Amino acid sequence: MTWLKTIFEPIASIIKEPIVEWQKRKTLLVLNEEKVAERDHEIRVKKADAVLELSKLGITTEADWDREAQQQMKTSWKDEYLLILFSIPLIGAFMPWMQPYILEGFRTLAQMPDWYMWLIVGMVCATFGLRWMFRKINFGGK
Repeated sequence: MTWLKTIFEPIASIIKEPIVEWQKRKTLLVLNEEKVAERDHEIRVKKADAVLELSKLGITTEADWDREAQQQMKTSWKDEYLLILFSIPLIGAFMPWMQPYILEGFRTLAQMPDWYMWLIVGMVCATFGLRWMFRKINFGGK
């Protein structure tokens, strides 16, 4: 058997070295992939934390804007003006002689550009402290 050992030992040492090096490279590759996966996870968690903090600040800021708008309503006439303006068609709809004019007015408003209608909605929301409504409105399917 020693003669087999003498024949195969040099062959084994020649083959062994590349296999050991290949295994080292594979092990390093796996370790690096694990480190990259851990880093990716840490980055995702930190991004989620940042988004959460920003959303908390955004919600607080919107609530502050709405609260300020409601405070200003105490000394401003713009909310009363808008309330009267929007009440005219509502009341006029119950008066037969006003109905044709009200309907024609709404037909005309239906032909207004979208940007103008959104401007009106924005003014009403800002005046009455209803900025939160914009989050619930679907802007043309976007």
